[in-house]
Amino acid sequence: MKKPGRILATLILLAILLPVLASCGRDTGAATAALPAVSEPGAADDTTDDGTAAATTADKWEIIAPKITMLSENSRKLKIECSKFKTAEKASKNDLYLKGPDTVTDGVTPAIQVMVYDRNRAADALLGTTVEFVFWDYDWGQQSKQIDLVVKGKDPGAPDLFVNMLYDLNLELLNGAFLDIRSIKDSFFDFSTEGWLAAWMENLSFTGDRAYILGGDYFLDAFRAMAVLPFNVSMMDRNAASLAPALFGEDLPAGEQLSARFFDLVEERKWTWDALGKLCAAIWVDTDGAGTDSIGDQLGIIADEYGGINSGSFIYSCGEHLTEAYRIEDEADKNVGKQWIKYADTSAGLDRIFDEVKAVFDAPGSLSTRTTYDGATPDNPGVAYHHIKFGQGEILFAGVCLLGGLEDEAFLNMIDLYSVVPCPMTDVEKDYNSIIHNVADVGAINVNVKPVKAKTLTAYLQFCAEKSIAIRDEFLEIVTKYRTTTYNQGTDRMLDIIYDSIQYGRDKTVDDLIGGQRWHSLMKDQHFQSGSDYITQQYSSLVGGKQSKLNEYLEKWYTLPTVEKER
Repeated sequence: MKKPGRILATLILLAILLPVLASCGRDTGAATAALPAVSEPGAADDTTDDGTAAATTADKWEIIAPKITMLSENSRKLKIECSKFKTAEKASKNDLYLKGPDTVTDGVTPAIQVMVYDRNRAADALLGTTVEFVFWDYDWGQQSKQIDLVVKGKDPGAPDLFVNMLYDLNLELLNGAFLDIRSIKDSFFDFSTEGWLAAWMENLSFTGDRAYILGGDYFLDAFRAMAVLPFNVSMMDRNAASLAPALFGEDLPAGEQLSARFFDLVEERKWTWDALGKLCAAIWVDTDGAGTDSIGDQLGIIADEYGGINSGSFIYSCGEHLTEAYRIEDEADKNVGKQWIKYADTSAGLDRIFDEVKAVFDAPGSLSTRTTYDGATPDNPGVAYHHIKFGQGEILFAGVCLLGGLEDEAFLNMIDLYSVVPCPMTDVEKDYNSIIHNVADVGAINVNVKPVKAKTLTAYLQFCAEKSIAIRDEFLEIVTKYRTTTYNQGTDRMLDIIYDSIQYGRDKTVDDLIGGQRWHSLMKDQHFQSGSDYITQQYSSLVGGKQSKLNEYLEKWYTLPTVEKER
């Protein structure tokens, strides 16, 4: 048995929130409904022509723009805070993807930057807004406390929209510190838009009737924070003679590429931990002759435990559901009629996850480490060195990465072609899950912002979201499609699977909300090697207290203020 590693679990809470709850009582047509009169001191009448309800997406903004520009100048001045904190797990780049450059220099400014610049200027011109971007560099782990002080102090100079590394964001949500965007009458988010992003935004509610967090293409860090499993396509094809029999029990037909067959396997929902283990064992080369897996070997996968990304992704992206959502029907219950969440009665789901992970990391060709991120040499083999080995064709799977992490030089400078797949499932009867590992850089509207100004803000962000498709595509071109003339469309198919499965985020959301001894922390404690006996014992001792804490949070959530109430 291999010496286990240690995961430093620094998972950010509140990823994406469940579709079951979010489907309760939602009106997805609000964005295209007629806009009623909205007024404040100094603001002009904001009524809308009768034709607005029938407006299409193409001409919607031409109709909305005159109504927004009729508001007072103060209501059209927006202040947006971007995170300047650059040393987190995903190296936040809000200043690149949200703010953009102050000026554009031909031939110098990167294409993504140019598109962000053009998008923001177009929104300003159309809606008559003046947007000031500020950077408040809160220390890691203290952001929400600092913002809480700013919000409660009703600082007139505070940002209208916080886009920061909001560690322990639940502190803000439970105190009602952010404006309930869904309660702003006729906010301009078009929740009826087709596509994975609209569905994700629609699900940003813990109870089904509140959404304190905003998400969208304009927050590309949220997009960049999707957990993916990169694999070396060229390496897989070079080793098809050994990998294909291990995975499929037969050789490939002449002229067929293993990577194409592998994409088919994943798309057919047969990408399991067992399949990963077979590939790891078949690719392993005991380079240093030690007889056991080591950093110097050719490996199937390395679990980079430094940031806790693996442990969270392994558990919450495996297809198992650890909680269930239901509606309270008991008339004697004080919460009757409300959506609720309950932990599973047994640890069966967790048992399967831990046993599957244990089986892979007990077998040849897999290695878990507990190093720091920055180590980039064989003598100091941190996550950076793992990526170097992957780029050099010595590791088949890079370990769980965030999509934005593929901007690292180790990936961009690769000669081999690589692609991405979801994390493995526990068995083929499950559905894929994909988590947003860290959505701390999504935005939250300051609770002190008046509804009429929030209306302008949502219109601005919605315009940016609808104009961000090209920016997102450019980003994907950089991180997944470089140096290819004829691109294997398998990557697009895999990203579609990942996007579509983001909706299953309830378990990580609940776990991070409660904090304390999270389920993925238990995997950390046992360094990927704990099995079902260990988990069964831990589950029975922890689930009661976790459920009580969850009940407290849910009860408080339903009492959070909405914009219609006096503040």
